[in-house]
Amino acid sequence: MSFIRTKTFPLLLALLIGGCASTEIIPVIPAAQNSPEEILRAKEIWQKIEERSRTVENNPEWIDNSYTGINIRSLSTLPIGKYADYKKFLDNGTVYIINHPGYYTFFHHPKISGKDNSPAKGIMDIFLEKGSASWTDVFWENSPEKGGANRYNKEFIRIMKEFERIESNFLEFKSTEQKLVIIIVPGNYKKYSNYSYKNGADEYARYLNEVTNLSESVLYLESKKPNRGQLLDEDLNTITEFLQKTGATSVMLGGEYLGRCEEDFYKHLSGATGAAIPVFIVPELSPVSPDDMNRRMKDLLDSGNKLDVQAATYNILNNKYDKLDTIPKLRNLKSRLSYERPGENNIPDP
Repeated sequence: MSFIRTKTFPLLLALLIGGCASTEIIPVIPAAQNSPEEILRAKEIWQKIEERSRTVENNPEWIDNSYTGINIRSLSTLPIGKYADYKKFLDNGTVYIINHPGYYTFFHHPKISGKDNSPAKGIMDIFLEKGSASWTDVFWENSPEKGGANRYNKEFIRIMKEFERIESNFLEFKSTEQKLVIIIVPGNYKKYSNYSYKNGADEYARYLNEVTNLSESVLYLESKKPNRGQLLDEDLNTITEFLQKTGATSVMLGGEYLGRCEEDFYKHLSGATGAAIPVFIVPELSPVSPDDMNRRMKDLLDSGNKLDVQAATYNILNNKYDKLDTIPKLRNLKSRLSYERPGENNIPDP
């Protein structure tokens, strides 16, 4: 990612972004240069994902088991002597960390009804298939926050649907590709008052099990609190030592939400790893809370309801959400191959 800068000294640039100056950074996202081999390989990975969805994850026994708990290996219980074994899963030295994946759908969005009519589908699948206008009409009439919360704004629901789609697809792709992914799960989430499914089947566990495909390259840790991104001190020490012993050279961070839990985690981890293992926030994987969306930000969706990566990057660089304490280091994904399923289209609004 490169930037077009106005006539401003580099050392002053960060100050001008956060202050009252009109100087802005305009990100330039280079066009992806995917080789025929990379395109073919991505197609093969997506075919594996689709085959697993049709067979393994459509099996009633697998579905029942997916609700029994998170079937991902916990980094906190991994023996230190095994850390170096995960070096083979690095993506050219990079580790991917996703903070609180699916948080909007499971902890912020109202409980989704109609699940009994589609037992083979998870909550995320149902959410992504629905038109945001139809969701909004239902929640607007039944919400105690009627007339107030941004989470019920049709435009903002469309944006969150797109971010949830990209995040889910990315996790599916990287886990199937067997690249090293660490998921930060909201701490003690099953007792969290905002967990929409805490009184029934553990839909969040099923979601995590689905998108990670029981891949041996995926690990998880819990955050200290369900609504904050910091780790317990011992877990911060664990993940720092793990990154060092695997030989990681960078961390690409995504998750929910930008300026909230994700920023908590970003500051926590980057402070521990320092310059030796830089941490980068990935705009494509970093939605802001609907409660923080505003009219200052650039439109995040293009005419086809797909994410405008340049706009997502621009909004972070120029702090259009007014939520960032610091402007983080950013790094965009190399291409859309890792999150665009062949033939997949967003469901348009009715």
